[in-house]
Amino acid sequence: MKFQVFLVATLLVCSLGLAGYIHNKKDEEFKLAKHASFQNVKHRVTGDVLKEYMTHVVESSSLLDKTKKQIEDLKVEVTGAQEGADGKRAEAETCTGELKRMTDEVASIDTEKANADGEFQKKKGSLQEQIANLKKEIEQPSKVCDYIKKDSAEGKKLCGTGLSTEPAKVEGKPVEPAEGEKKKEEPKSS
Repeated sequence: MKFQVFLVATLLVCSLGLAGYIHNKKDEEFKLAKHASFQNVKHRVTGDVLKEYMTHVVESSSLLDKTKKQIEDLKVEVTGAQEGADGKRAEAETCTGELKRMTDEVASIDTEKANADGEFQKKKGSLQEQIANLKKEIEQPSKVCDYIKKDSAEGKKLCGTGLSTEPAKVEGKPVEPAEGEKKKEEPKSS
C-alpha cells in the first residue's frame, strides 16, 4: 500500500506539476499573444507613420524641385533685371555727364552773355552820351552862323532861323549842312 500511496502521490504531484506547467505555458502564451498583438499594432502604426512620412517626403521633394525651378527662373530674371539696371545706370551716368557738360556750357554762355551785356551797356551808355552831346551841339547855333547871312535861304537852312525844327529833320539834315559849311568855310579860309 505504501507503494500505491506513493504512486498516487507521485501521480498527484506530477498532475499538479503538469497542470501548473500547462497553466504557466497558457499564461506565457497569453502574454506572447498579447505581446505579438501589441507588436502587430505597433508595426501597423509604424507602417502608417512611415507611409505618411514617405508621402511628406515625396511632397517635400516635389515642392523642393518646384522651388529650385522657381529659384532658377528668378535668377534668370534677376540677371536680366541686373543687366537692364546696369544699362540704365550707364545711361543715367551718360546723361548726368551730358547734363554737367550742358550745365557748364550754359554757365559759360551765361558768362559770355553777361560780359556781352556789360560791354553792350557800356557801349550803349557811351553812344547815348555821344547822342546827348550831338543833340546839344545841334540845339546850339553853329559858329558858322555868325559869318553867314541869316536872311538868305541857305542861312535859314543852316542856322534854323524862321524854320520849325523837328527832331527827324534836324537829325537827318546835319550831314548836308556840314558839307555846305565846309564848302563855305573853304573859300573864306583861302
